[in-house]
Amino acid sequence: MSTSDRRSKQRKASSSDTVVLHAARSRSGGKNKRQASGKRAAKNAKLYKQGYHRGYDEGVRQGESSFGLVFEGVSIIIPTYNQREYVLQCVSSIEKHTPAPFEIIVVDNASKDGTAAAMLRKGGMVRVAALDKNRGFAGGVNHGLMMAKGRHIVVLNNDTLVTPGWLENMMTCLDSHPEMGVVGPVTNYIGGDQQIEVPYREVEDMWSFAARHNRPDATKHRETERLVGFCWLFSRELLDRVGYLDEGYAVGNFEDDDWIIRAKLAGYRLGVAGDAFIHHYGSVSMKKLGEQDYEVVNKDNEQFYTQKWGDPHALVADTSRLSLRAKVSTSQQENKIPQGTSDSPDLRQRISTKGSSDVTHKLRRSTDFYPEGCYISDIKGDVYRLIRGQRRKLNIPVPRGISPVLVAKPDLLGAPEGEPLISAGEVQGWPLERSHVHAQPVQSNRDALEEGMIIAATNERDIWYQISGSKRRRFATLYAAERWGVQSGHVVHVSANQLRTIEEDWPIIAPPQLLNEDL
Repeated sequence: MSTSDRRSKQRKASSSDTVVLHAARSRSGGKNKRQASGKRAAKNAKLYKQGYHRGYDEGVRQGESSFGLVFEGVSIIIPTYNQREYVLQCVSSIEKHTPAPFEIIVVDNASKDGTAAAMLRKGGMVRVAALDKNRGFAGGVNHGLMMAKGRHIVVLNNDTLVTPGWLENMMTCLDSHPEMGVVGPVTNYIGGDQQIEVPYREVEDMWSFAARHNRPDATKHRETERLVGFCWLFSRELLDRVGYLDEGYAVGNFEDDDWIIRAKLAGYRLGVAGDAFIHHYGSVSMKKLGEQDYEVVNKDNEQFYTQKWGDPHALVADTSRLSLRAKVSTSQQENKIPQGTSDSPDLRQRISTKGSSDVTHKLRRSTDFYPEGCYISDIKGDVYRLIRGQRRKLNIPVPRGISPVLVAKPDLLGAPEGEPLISAGEVQGWPLERSHVHAQPVQSNRDALEEGMIIAATNERDIWYQISGSKRRRFATLYAAERWGVQSGHVVHVSANQLRTIEEDWPIIAPPQLLNEDL
């Protein structure tokens, strides 16, 4: 083999070796790159997750730190279900005819028509809560109340159109008396005395009528006994005292009457701003149920309302009477006025005392109507006992046999905070158990009736009372007693004469049912 042939063969071999080695390096390098790439992806994913959690935790921290902070404006809450076009019109009318500052909170009850997406696209002053299921009117409103940041709050039906001057005139009515608590407008379509005659047939003709009608005129402001929940204006202070709507009412109807009764028990007056007109298409969501389903829902809610309240108007009248008696007694003690010489103000008088400091009775809170010594809890599971108007937290495990009643934050925080309970000796059972079964009615003096005891007269065994502060407090209904865990086995029977000798105090009502765990 010649020298040139050997060199050529070596070059080929060398070239071949190089190719093989290069190929080997290529395969090995590709694997290394993929491994590096996978490690980088895993690292990036880990960093992303860490950043996400840090951002989430920071958002929660900021949310918690800002919880309870309010702005000097109005939160307008609109619950809705499958009414996209109506709620879009409603929101547009608010944006056009409402002076700032305000926020709009649309609570979508799991609509299937794209309502939530349409609201999110609007942006601006609109905040959207898209619920995972239909919680009805009460549940939707409650979720909006929880979100609201305004000093004042409006609850508004989605099938309404607000008009120029609507909010300003309602606000004037709300400010007309220290006890004025909830104000509603007049409209073309509603039950009760808020409906007025209108000259228009088409919505296009409504605007010119509303402009004329809504000229500010305080002489058109009047008190009323009932306000329908299609449009309410009230303060955050009232919300703190009265609390959320009762979610025991399915879909809608009667939950507004229930809430208004509680506002009246708290001592608030109701007003109609006759110079504030808004258009109401009328029960759009309820009509979608169909006549048969609507009747079923309405009947069930009416039965629940009656079961819960019995005669709510008599209950309100009795509470007003107790309040006036307490006011007269306090006034006579302070001013040493002889008994019987004090004039009682007429609570039904027209609004004419703007700026008056003579508040005829002290406004009350929801917990003032809860039984003495009962146990309540919040959604976090913290348990408190109501003792002489204070909430005292249990810093010990909840004793066996005690079932705390879940209440919302406004109810819980409404009661002043007392010293925590730190020992089992400070915790008594609830309801108070009878030490022994009385075969005969208790005939002894009042000293035999223990604080917290549940009693009833022998001739009215279905009307139960609690002894509290040496006074008797009547359970509004048996349902109210049952909601607090009171059963017939807890009741001690006394004579009717003995019962009459015990002074009355505030009635005991049932706490609202809350189905939304976020409340």
